[in-house]
Amino acid sequence: MKALTVFPSIFKGEHIRHIHVVEVLTGQNITVEFDRPAPLQIDGETIPGVSSCRAAAHSQIPAKT
Repeated sequence: MKALTVFPSIFKGEHIRHIHVVEVLTGQNITVEFDRPAPLQIDGETIPGVSSCRAAAHSQIPAKT
C-alpha cells in the first residue's frame, strides 16, 4: 500500500525521495532476470515470455558546430 501513496510523485521524478519504498540503483549496464517468464512492455508493445532484459546507458556527444 505504501507504493500507491508514492505513485503520483513518479510523474514529477520525486519518487526517489521515498527511500522506504523506492530503491535506486545505478550502473552503465543493467540485466534484470525474472524467476519465470513474464510479459515485457516497450513503447506500448508487449513481448510475451521474457525471462531477462538488458539495458545499457550511452552518452551522446554533441556534434561540433
